[in-house]
Amino acid sequence: MSLFGGRTFKEGIFLIPKWKYVKGDKVQIISGKDKGKQGIIKSVNKKDSNLIVEGLKLLKKLTKPNKRSKAMAYTKEAPIHYSNISHIDPKYNVPCKVRFQLVDGARERVSKISNSIIAKPDLSANFKKWRRDNVEGPYDTTPEIVKKRTFDGIIENIHPHKTY
Repeated sequence: MSLFGGRTFKEGIFLIPKWKYVKGDKVQIISGKDKGKQGIIKSVNKKDSNLIVEGLKLLKKLTKPNKRSKAMAYTKEAPIHYSNISHIDPKYNVPCKVRFQLVDGARERVSKISNSIIAKPDLSANFKKWRRDNVEGPYDTTPEIVKKRTFDGIIENIHPHKTY
């Protein structure tokens, strides 16, 4: 147990007990070189307590030349610590603090400025598309064949030595 009420991970890494940021949330950077810019969370790393915001905190990286390609420069998003960002109030579009509140028996995130609910983004359309598009085809096994019992549980011809 740590002094801050959270759970400590190995080697003193501190894990936050109630994580307020979710992939797809609209946030604003409140400190750093991109201060005041808004973006959408691309990924969340709870272990390191940071997240990547789409199109913000861009770093220029250089690749070394090798036999197949020349040296190249590319940009990528760098992780931002969770303390340097803030949620966007859905009513006034300004950065706000968030508290948790029970609304109709569900734990919701509520803005402290306008008392409006910050809904979690629906990302179900982006994931596991193949399951939604799965339809029975000519090579699928019918339920009658699946339910048919084909093994009694008794093995008569067990040879103790390998036969290969």
